[in-house]
Parts: sequence; C-alpha cells; structure tokens
Amino acid sequence: MTYDLVSLVLASAAAVRAFAPDVAAGMRRLLGAGVRVGAATLMEQQRPVDRSSALEEGGNQ
Repeated sequence: MTYDLVSLVLASAAAVRAFAPDVAAGMRRLLGAGVRVGAATLMEQQRPVDRSSALEEGGNQ
C-alpha cells in the first residue's frame, strides 16, 4: 500500500465524518417536506362530509 493511497483513504474518511451529519439533516428536512406536501395533497382530495344528511339517515333507523 503506498502512502498516496493511505492519504486518500484517510482524507476520504475525514470528509465522510465531517459531512455525514449535514447530509443526514438535509435528508430529514427533505423527508419532512415530502410528508407535508403529501398530507396537503390528501387534504385537498378529500370531499367534505355533509353531517346534516348523515345525522338524518342515522336517526331514521
């Protein structure tokens, strides 16, 4: 193993250790944004329930 390869491995390990928390935080933010967008889309697709007709139908039984 040459010294250049050892230096490359050590530098790569240091870079991964330095940037891994930032990458993880960025992924959490993207996942959270995706959940919010998905929830908003589901809320837009729901039809409102007419509670007065639902109560009338349930009261007749």
